[in-house]
Amino acid sequence: MMDKLSVHAKKTFLSQRLIAWVCCLCAIGTAAKAYANNDPTFTVSAPENIEINKQFRLTFIVSFPEKPATVEIQNLAVPELKGLKVLLGPTKSSATNVEKVDGEINRKYQESYTYVLQALQVGRCSIPSASIVVNGHQLHSQQLAVNVVPDGKLPPSSDPQPKPDVFMTMNVSERSPRINEPVVLECKLYTTSLADSLANMEQLISSDDFKIEPIDLRGSAWQIEHRNGKNYQVAVFRKLLLYPLRAGELRIGDLYMDVYIRRYNLSSDPFEAFFEDGNHQFVKQRVNCQGITLHAHE
Repeated sequence: MMDKLSVHAKKTFLSQRLIAWVCCLCAIGTAAKAYANNDPTFTVSAPENIEINKQFRLTFIVSFPEKPATVEIQNLAVPELKGLKVLLGPTKSSATNVEKVDGEINRKYQESYTYVLQALQVGRCSIPSASIVVNGHQLHSQQLAVNVVPDGKLPPSSDPQPKPDVFMTMNVSERSPRINEPVVLECKLYTTSLADSLANMEQLISSDDFKIEPIDLRGSAWQIEHRNGKNYQVAVFRKLLLYPLRAGELRIGDLYMDVYIRRYNLSSDPFEAFFEDGNHQFVKQRVNCQGITLHAHE
């Protein structure tokens, strides 16, 4: 009798264990399928042609077709960039883009890691494959090459882009200041659409060259300015006092920034409107402005 109970208990135990293993395998299969359906990609972008000694951006991007419930990104490994000098970075940013494709609402998610670089020699510079770990999986970017040309020899674009409806400018009160004489740096944003927010500002101003004091802009308002045949909304978004600390050429670096523009739609689809905040959606646009060189003297 005890042997029969023992055999029955063993069968029950083995059955329960088998069921547990099957459930475990199903869960693993479901998780693997979910990961496969939302596979992240790891890519890199940079200009094809750059001028020697000019700043440019190298950006590594992790993209998901849809925003996952959890995102764990770590261990970005970028090999040595021969012939290139790292001025800034990496700076991290993230964005979720809502778009409608074939009647379906997609929420694409990206995390970007951006370096500001300077090319030190004319010729072809190779950017080796980088790696990163995303949710426990190691990904590799493609290899890239940039063509560095002499100053002023940048080839004309074969596919000119239309004038953007958003851009920015930088102006200084004096280009040949004396040492310790304050220079006002003013940065303006021009847009034909409503700018909702600014983010991920990048600019290199060396503390060895300047003493920097920000100017309070509270209370400043948007203005209307006619430029290039259009009416633009204009705002001063950054204002600094720069005190030159030495004589010679002093560089105020290129300025980069993300601008979130509100674009209005004519669609009356209520489901689409739910995701696009009624009658509009926000579109991120990366804008940049060329830096300025001052000639300080005694």
